[in-house]
Formats: sequence, structure tokens, C-alpha cells
Amino acid sequence: MANQVEVSIEVILHATEDSNKIFMPLFDIFQVKEEEFAQEKIVGHYGNTILLFRIILTKKRAEGFVKTLVSKVSKLQLDEILDNIDMYFEDSSLFLRIGKGELARKNISLQQNNAVKIRIKVPIYKKSDITKTYTELLKV
Repeated sequence: MANQVEVSIEVILHATEDSNKIFMPLFDIFQVKEEEFAQEKIVGHYGNTILLFRIILTKKRAEGFVKTLVSKVSKLQLDEILDNIDMYFEDSSLFLRIGKGELARKNISLQQNNAVKIRIKVPIYKKSDITKTYTELLKV
């Protein structure tokens, strides 16, 4: 499965946020460096600068990211995901979000707001296999 997993990570930083508070823990936990991210500068609603960082991990690096993520998420949150896994799909990708505040404290907590966006993609050829495939992947 290692050669088929792809992980996309997207970080949105507002002008008032310190990038080190997000990227240092990302490196410490997942070995992902800020300089590896593609960076795009966009303008917010009130003219403020917003930085959008994106990276795509593939093969063994993506699989390692998923294993680390699963090992760091609380059992309660992981069970919640597995029990409601259909709510986290879009097409054949699994979408999760890590809270930036918790990440800054080197904790991994799945949250919807103010979060680092993660998309996990595995090629799935039969729609009926989506739930099974991701359930197995998250039980690593």
C-alpha cells in the first residue's frame, strides 16, 4: 500500500500567526519542513496577507505520515472517525483536520476550525471498497 498512498497537507497562516508555532511541531512530529511547502500569498477579506502552504507526500513518506498521525490521535477521536468514516470522504479521498492550537503544543487533535487540512488519497477502483480501505489504513 505504501506506493499508493498520497497525503496532501494545507496550512493557512494569517499575518498575526507565527509560522514557527505550526511548522516546528510539524517537523518534530512528522518530519515535514516549512521549506518543502509550496507557498502562495493571498489577500484576505480586509486586505490582510494570508499565506497558503501546500505539500504532497507520496509513497513511503505518505504512509509514514499516516502511521504517525494515527499513533498520535487519541483513541477516542480515532474511534469516532472509524465509526463515522463515511462523513470524512469526498470522492475517494479521506479528509481530516488537525487543530493548529493543539499542534503548537505538539498535540494532535482533530478539529474542524482553525486547522491544518489533510487529504489522504488511496486509489480505489470500486466505490464499495472505500470504507474498508480507509478503515484498514487507519488501523495501522
